[in-house]
Amino acid sequence: EGARPFDLARGPLLRAHLLRLADDDHALLLTMHHIVSDGWSMGVLGREMVALYDSFSRGEASPFEELAVQYGDYARWQRGWLQGEVLERQLAYWRGQLVGAPPMLELPTDRPRPPVQTYHGASHAVEFSAELTSGLRALARSEGATMFMTLLAGFQALLSRYTHQQDVVVGVDVANRTRLETEGLIGFFVNMLVLRTDLSGSPTFRELLGRVREVTLGAYAHQDVPFEKLVEELQPVRDLSRTPLFQVVFGLQNARREQLQLEGLELGASHAEGQIAKFDLTLNVVDRGEGLTVSLEYNTDLFDASTAARMLGHLERLLQAAAGDPSRLVAQLPLLPEAERRLLLEEFNATGAEFAEAARPIHELFERQAALTPDAVAVVSEAGRLSYAELNRRANKLARHLRRLGVGPETLVGVLLERAAGAIVGLLGILKAGAGYVPLDPAYPQQRLAFMLEDAGAHLLLTEQRLLGLLPGRAARVVCVDRDWERIEREDGANPGYETRPESTAYIIYTSGSTGIPKGVMIEHRSLVNFTLAATAAYGLRPSDRLLQFSSLSFDTAAEEIFTCLTVGATLVLRTAEVSYSVDALLEKCREHEVTVLDLPTAYWHELTWELSSWNLSLPATVRLVIVGGERALPERLSMWRRSAGGDVRLMNSYGPTETTVAATVSDLTARGDEEKVSLGEVPIGRPLANVKAYVLDSNVLPVPVGVAGELYVGGAALARGYLRRPGLTAERFTPDPFSAEAGARLYRTGDVVRLAGGELEYLGRTDAQVKVRGYRIELGEVESALREQEGVREAVVIAREDEAGDKRLVAYVVTGGDDAGGDGGAEGGTPARWRSTLRERLPDYMVPSAFVVMESLPLTPSGKLDRRALPAPEWGAGRVAEG
Repeated sequence: EGARPFDLARGPLLRAHLLRLADDDHALLLTMHHIVSDGWSMGVLGREMVALYDSFSRGEASPFEELAVQYGDYARWQRGWLQGEVLERQLAYWRGQLVGAPPMLELPTDRPRPPVQTYHGASHAVEFSAELTSGLRALARSEGATMFMTLLAGFQALLSRYTHQQDVVVGVDVANRTRLETEGLIGFFVNMLVLRTDLSGSPTFRELLGRVREVTLGAYAHQDVPFEKLVEELQPVRDLSRTPLFQVVFGLQNARREQLQLEGLELGASHAEGQIAKFDLTLNVVDRGEGLTVSLEYNTDLFDASTAARMLGHLERLLQAAAGDPSRLVAQLPLLPEAERRLLLEEFNATGAEFAEAARPIHELFERQAALTPDAVAVVSEAGRLSYAELNRRANKLARHLRRLGVGPETLVGVLLERAAGAIVGLLGILKAGAGYVPLDPAYPQQRLAFMLEDAGAHLLLTEQRLLGLLPGRAARVVCVDRDWERIEREDGANPGYETRPESTAYIIYTSGSTGIPKGVMIEHRSLVNFTLAATAAYGLRPSDRLLQFSSLSFDTAAEEIFTCLTVGATLVLRTAEVSYSVDALLEKCREHEVTVLDLPTAYWHELTWELSSWNLSLPATVRLVIVGGERALPERLSMWRRSAGGDVRLMNSYGPTETTVAATVSDLTARGDEEKVSLGEVPIGRPLANVKAYVLDSNVLPVPVGVAGELYVGGAALARGYLRRPGLTAERFTPDPFSAEAGARLYRTGDVVRLAGGELEYLGRTDAQVKVRGYRIELGEVESALREQEGVREAVVIAREDEAGDKRLVAYVVTGGDDAGGDGGAEGGTPARWRSTLRERLPDYMVPSAFVVMESLPLTPSGKLDRRALPAPEWGAGRVAEG
């Protein structure tokens, strides 16, 4: 009955049904449209019905006189009074109060918001104890506030903690019966007020309550403007997916309901479970005197029942702490019940695993495998094949040669080699010599290669003759694997047995730096060994596998491909050295060499998936496992993959910054006949690998609730030593682990925003200006710094955004001017083509923007900050955009 619609043009707007349940048991259903009634009206209606029933049952006339004032009279009076100076004074208050207000409260929903708002709802209720209620009353009295204000402060504090927004807008309703004549009328008098509270500046709960009190009193003093008039006046951007101005509502009912009685009848109210939610969330509190009944109405298209229950638990915990000590900072008030805290900190991170080989360096794991399967094929390249015994022999000879040249523990050797068997020999030889390697990509600009070699203080450079020209003015000693191999071949081919400790440096990989200077990440053997053993187990790698070595040596995924393969006895198939690699060429390579495992950058996997789906292609039958990682995987590509590859090919999504040794978490996305893994709108990055810990924390390094976004901190055996010769940056990013009893335990602040949902982590974005494009980690500040030094550039902002095909690309927004540009944005030399050309001399190609948008000025927010959301989307191919 409650779900049946009303016809507002023809009525009736009140429906009554009497249900006979038994001869002496009846239920009366009264259904009224909100447009003609409000909560106050229901009390009036109930009292008058009982009085009329009592009179009519005795044969008496109605006890009521005709109403002196009807609702229509009130409407005419309001319209006449609320105009001119009175209306303008009220509107001026709301304009000032709501200028720059956030259009939306970014709640952590369980599912993506539908494009058109639905009103499917449910509710969950709990009872707050008499002790908590008493504590809140005492707090309200001591601060000169009401119970309503105190509860609202707690609710807005919770919403701020959930959304990480310091500007929180909530709707509340007021009876709006400010004149005596309206108290006995049935009609819609209630009005919605917009309460906007500032939680910036790390206030204590006492300070927050004071702010809420001020905002509430101001709103009550200007409550006469109808909500629809306010919306009409402010003209917010309308969005069919949400309500304007606010999406969350709070209400407190503290008036005692009158007990209705009739002679000869027993009267009672029947509760009907509603299935409607007018807003995203509505918190209703009923003050029963000795306790509080707290009910949360929620939109079921956005939230699960378990989420609503957790929210109420977090609110109760927060209010308990606030009532106990209102001088505590809002940001530090505890939210989590003990069970949830244990889940987040302990159960999710119960990853301990004993690896017998954990104390051995990575090259000794390879040596052990070479002894077990000496004749097995270790490496396949364009030049032929190397067995495990031959690969080990060549690496041993190189290691002894490097030792003669002074290479040893904690020395670094630069590796400037193309993807070939010699590169694998080189890496193993450097490690066997006790040193660490620094991969240098031949595709990098000379300036960047020179910086990396100098910054690392490389003792020696391992390269080949034809690449020597890439490093003019080099300071390091050079060994060319082709020119010098005859001399290297004279060395002993037995395992050298040089001591390498678990904490020795295995490799250093340079990543983009926010200051414009690349930074070297130092990875130790113990971290590399733990990752290799954990990943091998997680992926189920075996000696019969043939793994395609796809990545550049300068990308740490290469370490995953090489060492997981060569320590398990599998075959490493080297990809040819072309810069581009078409899907057709990849599939042909896989068929030719019967590849079983692919380890691909996510962006390439997106392209592969598109090609497979669009052209009805199929993976070679030998491929059984595909590992992706490097950036956010698109849900639509996962659905496409499942339709193309089905459940025959295992799909694993890995996540991990360079500082956490290749990968820290992994999720098995293999189709299992359902779409559960993508129902949350994000492809999960999974759970931590063996001996790795993953915490989702807020800005106060406190664990956030399940489903709430926070920064990902990674700890355990995965961590790098730090940044080479950057102690300040190391101390900033690698912090003490407050959740570990182990002395010296650290956590790495990833800067990645994630949340725990469905038992796995979901990647949501970044806390800073770092992005990943085609699997490469890019600090936008480094690109912006280089761009601002270009001729004619006055201001520059770089962002990553998707192009028309859904691929992520860098876009530079440039303001020209000054002496060079002459203020017209088109000075000679100061053009996108020239900027791109000059940037390529300094930055790797993947860091050069694909498009440049020349603007007269950059958009700003009302507070004067850059408004990144207002940057226009590139018109790919248009005149004002130069494409790469």
